[in-house]
Amino acid sequence: VNFGSTAATQFYGRVASGAASGVSGLVEVRLDSRTSTPIGSFAVGNTGGWQSWRTVPANITGVTGTHDVYLTFTSGQPADFVNVNWFDFGH
Repeated sequence: VNFGSTAATQFYGRVASGAASGVSGLVEVRLDSRTSTPIGSFAVGNTGGWQSWRTVPANITGVTGTHDVYLTFTSGQPADFVNVNWFDFGH
């Protein structure tokens, strides 16, 4: 992704979840490597169904230039917790 010279400070993810009660997880945004320090994150719980989409904003550390973007997913339960439709960055 080419972020340009003006720092992007917002992440927007279009997500849905039909996860069972008590199942949730964390989506982390990372640059250049899936093991790098996250620049932002957001929690996802049940949205009402696997096709019940919501746009979730998250603050991120300001980023400029060109980077590979990785989303990583963690949950305390061994179950699916999120569908991702799209993501975007803003200033």
